[in-house]
Amino acid sequence: MSAPVRLAVSSRLAVAAAAWSLVCAALGLWWLVDPEGYVLDDVSDEPTSLMMVLPPAAGSVLFVVLGLVGAALAVSFARARPGGAPRGALVAGGAGFALFFGVVVPDVQVLSLLGYALVILGGPVLVAVLVAGSRRHRANHLVLALIAAAVGIGVVTGQIGTPTLELFRNIRDGLAAVGPRPLVLGFMLAGSLLFAATTLTAARPTDGQGAVRTAAVRSQARLQRWGRRATILAAVCPLPYALLRMTWLTPWPQGLGEGNEEMLDGGVRVFGVGLGLAAIGGAWLTLGLISRWGEVWPAWLPGRRGRPVPVRAAVVPAAVVALALGAASVSLVVMSVRSGVWWLLLMIPAPVWGPALGLATYAYYRRRTTATDAPRVPSPAHQPVPSSSADATASSRLGNGPAVRPSVRHVHR
Repeated sequence: MSAPVRLAVSSRLAVAAAAWSLVCAALGLWWLVDPEGYVLDDVSDEPTSLMMVLPPAAGSVLFVVLGLVGAALAVSFARARPGGAPRGALVAGGAGFALFFGVVVPDVQVLSLLGYALVILGGPVLVAVLVAGSRRHRANHLVLALIAAAVGIGVVTGQIGTPTLELFRNIRDGLAAVGPRPLVLGFMLAGSLLFAATTLTAARPTDGQGAVRTAAVRSQARLQRWGRRATILAAVCPLPYALLRMTWLTPWPQGLGEGNEEMLDGGVRVFGVGLGLAAIGGAWLTLGLISRWGEVWPAWLPGRRGRPVPVRAAVVPAAVVALALGAASVSLVVMSVRSGVWWLLLMIPAPVWGPALGLATYAYYRRRTTATDAPRVPSPAHQPVPSSSADATASSRLGNGPAVRPSVRHVHR
């Protein structure tokens, strides 16, 4: 029953990719009619992505062409059947679209906005979850006390309060200045995710249920091996950035440049430390992809503890972060080369971090979704036991023991 379901999922993804492609083409046509609405051109004197270099007219035509080609490609994915047209060409085309709209088109602005959102929303959400679970899990009280002490120290020292509100106003004004550009970049990343999901689904074996299950069984050991390595690498990548931001709590802040210590005024110090804490939290959540609590909700989470973690609850956020890191990779490399500040790639190793997190997420997804479908291969010590009375009697006559009907525990042990 798993093969037809998987084909249905593939068809839905292909239809969604086709719809996205048509919207992309329409967006390009709109920009051709109204060039003033184009938002992906150079917003500074130092372009860091391909779309910042292209003139608005060329970029608009590119999106029209790619939108129409992408729609045709998605329709081909939806109509493809096992043993039909060459799937290798479709997979290569889908992978190309995923890379182009996920790495070439966007820039580092996506990662910056994601970091701001994590700092602004992550703290209140964490506190709310800890408070809700504190009645059953006493360790939450200690964590809440530490958070309250840190906030109290910030208020007493003047780092939290009016400076924080001023910083939030500056962020609001900055978002108003960039206009709809972040929304367009998010739309491009959504297309990249759709084509990536469609391509990965189509690339799986489709020559029958038995072949799919056999391939799943054979790949389990390999998935566990390289998935664990990719997860550990992805969890280590944000630690240099977190360590750098933690130095802002000391008299020797790093990463500001010579004589720029005054930049930490106005709430910037607290916000930078918040970004560092978000990086540490991201490293911890990444380890959940290979941990038990990444598959079963932990005890301190109210209302969900002990229940299985939905696969999408882990895969979707991890995939979004991996896409944002991939989107920032080209920009960070260009910025490092142009400025000669190579430590920027050591602090935010997006070209390594993004692919590692993507591989870790895919390994987690395959492990969780194929574990229930893969058949259990009995060991020699647990060969199938005859269940019918006739077979059991024959087995007894051959000297294989008494004809005893096995219990459910024995068969599934």
